Amino acid sequence: MKALVYTGVETLDYADAPRPRPGEGEDLIRIHASGICGSDMHAYLGHDDRRPAPLVLGHEAAGIVLGGPDDGRRVTINPLVTCQTCEACQAGRTNL
Repeated sequence: MKALVYTGVETLDYADAPRPRPGEGEDLIRIHASGICGSDMHAYLGHDDRRPAPLVLGHEAAGIVLGGPDDGRRVTINPLVTCQTCEACQAGRTNL
């Protein structure tokens, strides 16, 4: 697969990357569109130590599930890691 890889301050490479293998309970998504947001720009400019190079940018994406029971389903990706246990998560408000 191809990926836009942040390789250093203000340096990007359009490169080959290994095809990911989904783990248990995960799906593989063929990405059809991806956005570059402010956090990607902070990484690109070298302003964010939490995003060291090399790093594939573009965590806001949409695509189609490949394989499994949802094969062919169109999806968007929520890049946030949630706890799934707090009151907000239990109420479906994982953005909080």
